[in-house]
Amino acid sequence: MAAYGSPTLSMSFILKSPRGTSLSLPQSLRHLHHRPTLLRPCYPPCAKPQSRRPFSLHHNIHSIRTRYDSLSPIIRLPIYTFLAFITWFPVVWFLHNKVFQPMLVKGPSMYPFINTDHYTSTRKDVVAVMMWEAGYDVRRGDVVVFRSPLDPEKVVLKRVIAVEGDAVHTRAPCPVEKQEIPIGHVWVEGEHPEGSRWSYDSNSYGPVHIEESHHW
Repeated sequence: MAAYGSPTLSMSFILKSPRGTSLSLPQSLRHLHHRPTLLRPCYPPCAKPQSRRPFSLHHNIHSIRTRYDSLSPIIRLPIYTFLAFITWFPVVWFLHNKVFQPMLVKGPSMYPFINTDHYTSTRKDVVAVMMWEAGYDVRRGDVVVFRSPLDPEKVVLKRVIAVEGDAVHTRAPCPVEKQEIPIGHVWVEGEHPEGSRWSYDSNSYGPVHIEESHHW
């Protein structure tokens, strides 16, 4: 036991590190000699979490707009054209295929109701075809648009003369004098005074399936 006032000796313990070098530990840290790795300091110190700016749509749009304005006009023009195309294309497609679409009428088959100036002018009438009413509530006297059974590449416009369940007196070149209209079909004809000479209609290809027709 050391006398009062005399210097005390600090006891140390020698440990072996994994690499074989010796580590000298004071007695006060003796209880840690089984886990020398706990003495390693953390370098670099853990960074404090930084606060993130909340999402702001207005700020992001303003940033994109600023970058866009900084571009040269040669680069901005194709970008603007592309953005306008992808923005309006779905709208135009929906209106054209599901709501209505314009149709240029050629030929004299519906003369004089349509293309009244066919024999005196090259002007052609334009009609609006209602796409959302395809095959719905078709009545006698309606003007409908459908693909020609003789040439599916052509779209024709005719007037409904008879609907399902009716019997109609036909014209040449129909092989029968009287035709009964089956369920789901209509009988269509052109309006030219000379008939089949200027119009290919149901007298040439028979009744038309009602689901293939569109109002105009």
